[in-house]
Amino acid sequence: MSFLTNLLERYRLTLQDLRARSAPGSFRRLRVPDSLPDFASVVSRLKKAIEHHEKVVIYGDYDVDGLTSTAILKLALKEAGSEVGFFVPSRYVEGYGLEASRVRQFREKGYQLIVLVDNGVRCFDSVRLARELGMDVVAIDHHLPDSTLPSLSALFHHRLSGFLDYDCSAASLCYFVARSLLGRDDPYLAFLAGLAVFSDCMPLVGNNLEFAKIALLSQNRLHFPNVSLLLPERATFDDLVFRLIPALNAVGRIQEDSLSTNRACWFLIRWEDSRYAKEAAQWLEETNRRRKDLVRQIVPSAGKSLSTAGGRCLVIEAPSGIAGLYANRLLREIGLPVAVFARSEARKGCLVGSLRAPEGYRLMDFLGSLKKAPLAFGGHPLACGVTIEERDYFQFATSFLSYVEKTRLEGLPPAAEPIDITLEDLTAENYAVLEQFEPFGVDFPRPSFALTCSVEDLRQGNGYFFVASPDCSAKAICFQPFDKVHREQSESAVFVGSFSCDEFRGKRTYVLKAESYREE
Repeated sequence: MSFLTNLLERYRLTLQDLRARSAPGSFRRLRVPDSLPDFASVVSRLKKAIEHHEKVVIYGDYDVDGLTSTAILKLALKEAGSEVGFFVPSRYVEGYGLEASRVRQFREKGYQLIVLVDNGVRCFDSVRLARELGMDVVAIDHHLPDSTLPSLSALFHHRLSGFLDYDCSAASLCYFVARSLLGRDDPYLAFLAGLAVFSDCMPLVGNNLEFAKIALLSQNRLHFPNVSLLLPERATFDDLVFRLIPALNAVGRIQEDSLSTNRACWFLIRWEDSRYAKEAAQWLEETNRRRKDLVRQIVPSAGKSLSTAGGRCLVIEAPSGIAGLYANRLLREIGLPVAVFARSEARKGCLVGSLRAPEGYRLMDFLGSLKKAPLAFGGHPLACGVTIEERDYFQFATSFLSYVEKTRLEGLPPAAEPIDITLEDLTAENYAVLEQFEPFGVDFPRPSFALTCSVEDLRQGNGYFFVASPDCSAKAICFQPFDKVHREQSESAVFVGSFSCDEFRGKRTYVLKAESYREE
């Protein structure tokens, strides 16, 4: 079968489906919530604040979805004529969600309306306090709510409002509010919403897919001055996922003060201010480098690492904001559910954890089923955060490992077999075919390929080995020392990994980068 046919079969797509998927992102294909009462209530309350010149403050979150949500509403409300401020909390100082001391500060500063973005559905005490102090509170949130809701003046939630039957980012919900306030679509605000699709690991369907495509198309056409400092001239989806989003996320992970998280948000808000953007971009890159160093230096706590055939649970000696990054790394390495904890800086005697899992698990259902409820938890089926008392760690770890083992034994969706290819398939034409299937992500994973060659054709490099076409325009490469994997009695070598394009000094090489390697 042809390269294209193999991919169509892998994803169960027709050529018509592929044409729709590869079509440029379009605002016309977005499903809008304009007719929904919950959405109309939020927009109406914001318009009232604008008309009556009320002081409005946006309270966001320190991850990329929170930063982009805050920036979207700040820019839209300011353009619509609102006197609007914002605050992005630090995970180490205020933590997640609206904090009582900030509510009192907002009242002292004369704010009349608090807008919660990427949080709100669980802020019971702080919302009650705000209402007692005479402030209204509206929320635009996508997190799983409890059985009851806080006493909000208005709430726009994708599921509770009947808007969508799949998960989406808070930033995309904020985009529609901004769109209604401005009376138009806005490429930059849509770009921010598209970033959050990837940062929050949303399924690539419906509006999520459209926002993702609009984001890349808008950047490559308009070259927004701020983010262009962190991206190549012709950006790819991988550039958004592996360059821009980690740089923005690093701030909330390792900077302990809220001045830093707010500075990261200003980078998105002051997007047309080239001088400010240049300084902020350099700071973001340096913060991201320090984040990488911290992850490399992580040391698991002695005696607190538990593993089974189904998963792993451990405590690390690192800032709690690093737990999620290390969990992501472990998930990629072992392909099994992981729970990574670190000691909480804000709550003595507590651990803050990040849970990650591949497709087929429902981590939020597990957390909700625990007999002893965690102090706090939230997130999504495959990625969530939790706070527990340190004395409960081993009980939690046992429950977690029992859950993932039971889920594994009951049966998970079978992993897709890699698609067999040869060196002759690693061409510009086939790479262009692969690009038509982008973006890849949740519910639409990047395809894996298997390339088999003779062991006699393998060539050694410095710390790696490879097989190449005669003109070296196509390669399969494994980044391991050859002498540690090579068995002289073997006849065939099998590289299994992803198909990519490397460019150096104007020359392109089409490469299969091995994630696993075996000899037969």
